[in-house]
Amino acid sequence: MSVSYALRFALAALLCTCALQAEAAITCTLTTTSVNLNYTNGQAANANASGTITVNCTRLSTDPTSTTYWVSIDYGSRTGLTRRVFRHGGTTTNANRLDVNIYKSGTTTDWINTGIGRVNGTLTFGAALSASVALTYDFRVPAGQTGNTAGIFDEAFITSLQLTTAGAVVATGSFTPTVSIIAQCFVGQVATGNLAPGAISPSTLTLNYTSFVAAPQTATMNFTVDCTRGTSYTLALSPTSGTLLGLNYTLALSGAGATGDGFAQPYTVTGSIAAGQAGTCSTGTCTATQTGVTVTITY
Repeated sequence: MSVSYALRFALAALLCTCALQAEAAITCTLTTTSVNLNYTNGQAANANASGTITVNCTRLSTDPTSTTYWVSIDYGSRTGLTRRVFRHGGTTTNANRLDVNIYKSGTTTDWINTGIGRVNGTLTFGAALSASVALTYDFRVPAGQTGNTAGIFDEAFITSLQLTTAGAVVATGSFTPTVSIIAQCFVGQVATGNLAPGAISPSTLTLNYTSFVAAPQTATMNFTVDCTRGTSYTLALSPTSGTLLGLNYTLALSGAGATGDGFAQPYTVTGSIAAGQAGTCSTGTCTATQTGVTVTITY
């Protein structure tokens, strides 16, 4: 009787030892920070921001004092190989998406979800039972992207942790970079950093006139307006008439406004002097200039 009891006790103790060994393992979590930045259609410089992915691990005193790690970043729910962010309320058309990059810190190497494209290293506990390491990712919206609708663009990216290069995923996290394109309009070409391809700035309009000419004399000046896609705007010209050297003239815009498409839209100012005017020039040739003529855009 006593032998049988001792055997059962030893078996139970063995089973308990096995259960304790199975539970003794390093456990980890991932915490992340997201980034946000502003972007202007066609801007000449990259827009950059940096965020972090932090590996947090704990161990038992019987576990190893260090562990290797491999951290990956997936492409996002809709992006495929080319990483993109998408506009709230939009579609997946060019006007509603921006190409972006997520780089390993301080490089232009894409941080991806396979092979050497992951970030890896060794996390050392020493005598402690917990340890962490913060890994930096560099988020970029490349320069020169045009034709986008104003709004907020974002995408959730998934980060995963493995403790061996081909091991099981032991923790996941997500972060959501946000890019804001605000409604903007520019008349003509503006300062570097907001260059609009094909833009033409307003310039001098020159009207030549001969006294008592039989037909009205006209001339034109061309310029462009570049508004964020979907942004409605109106144009106004002031003043629209005046007198120089005794000659009455008028100015007229070719359009009162439109809806922006993200690209340079053309307009014309036409100046005209009616026929049959004498003017007040007392020499062979006279010139005069009207300053302060303004094109105003409202959006």
